[in-house]
Amino acid sequence: MARVRVLVIGGGAIGLCCAHSLAKRGAEVVLVERDHCGGAASAGNGGWVTPALSAPIPAPGVMRQALRWMLDRDSPLLVRPRFDRAFLGWTWRFARACRPAPFAAGTAATLRLAQTAEDCFDMLRDDGVAFEMHADGLLYLVRGVTALNEWTETYERLERLGYDGHGTPLDGAAVRELEPAVADDVPAGLLGRRERHVRPESLTAGLVDRLRADGVTIEEDCAITALERTGGRWSAETAGGALTADRVVVAAGAWSRELLALAGVDLPLEAAKGYSITAERNGSGPRRPLYLTEAKVGVSPFDDGIRLAGTLELSGLDLSVDRRRVDAITRSAAAYLRDWRPDGARVDWAGLRPVAPDGVPIVGPVPDRDGLFVATAHAMLGITLAPSTGEALAPAVLEGRTVPALAGLGLERFSRAHVQPTTPAEPRPQLVTEGERG
Repeated sequence: MARVRVLVIGGGAIGLCCAHSLAKRGAEVVLVERDHCGGAASAGNGGWVTPALSAPIPAPGVMRQALRWMLDRDSPLLVRPRFDRAFLGWTWRFARACRPAPFAAGTAATLRLAQTAEDCFDMLRDDGVAFEMHADGLLYLVRGVTALNEWTETYERLERLGYDGHGTPLDGAAVRELEPAVADDVPAGLLGRRERHVRPESLTAGLVDRLRADGVTIEEDCAITALERTGGRWSAETAGGALTADRVVVAAGAWSRELLALAGVDLPLEAAKGYSITAERNGSGPRRPLYLTEAKVGVSPFDDGIRLAGTLELSGLDLSVDRRRVDAITRSAAAYLRDWRPDGARVDWAGLRPVAPDGVPIVGPVPDRDGLFVATAHAMLGITLAPSTGEALAPAVLEGRTVPALAGLGLERFSRAHVQPTTPAEPRPQLVTEGERG
């Protein structure tokens, strides 16, 4: 019996994990990436594996906060308005998703997928994927009691949904005992004991090595220019010719919308830019991952460096580095850390996170497009959810079976129709594919 041939489009963490889960179940997998695998949004993120951060970006009070932050270019959230129909429609949906009921439903749906994160990362290790991983928990630092109470309530809410993150509130002395690099005037914190972090570059490199060893075909520098279903199979046009497959998984990060448009599908997606700074350790700096909560900056210590990552900027498909916003991340760290600064040799980076208007991942079959699947919109949980997404989506792709972890994540949850005529009204655009940012 012939193996099912699956084309996976996108070589970031999500696409690579989908390819791995499909290949180990016996599929013949071809993965295409317009640049090189792991070289875009998966390259410079904080690498957190944090199911406790499953709450969607649109939440009660976020719209008011966003309007205030729009006047501050150094703020953690920056919106550069675009007066096109797609962005305005996305913004309207985002505002509606900030209500308590959609926020609660989105949190529950995302957590269902995130619940297996730890087991899935252990599974990757067992499958022979080599990567850097640390299980030191996540230390939340707060500048005020109100913020500490909010995070304590977050963990209590997640426990009611079935996730025990072992969140332990700490006073300032206990915080500094755990992490001496924390400044003396940080009054409190909370330790999430189950959280982990990985070096994302090592994860994607390890997946590429494992996939090639398992016989998966990986085509890099391979842009998709057309995607259509003919004769019961899917065909994707590239500069090197057509690629055909029984099934297609679109895991192209922030570029998934443009790609699915070739198949007549309207995907409600926006790109949210994030920045990071990676510096040498030089024998100092934090020993465990930190979340600087009010600044919304993450600190990830790796074997040979430290990375600060943060900000969320809605400015379209723009990868330019705004030096002022990078410097704002550095300045914010000074309010929480005693002495360490990312000085000396460092790499400044920007990447694009794919965000749905309700802040919830879009994973599953595309309605009315037999054999077409999507795995994107993981927002700031791309690394956390990558292996879980692959494991949850593979049964749907190969067996037509939807597992409980995909409940509430389908494209059909959006109210208006998303399937358009298959013949584009305008010339097909040249597409790029890019992985997710964690």
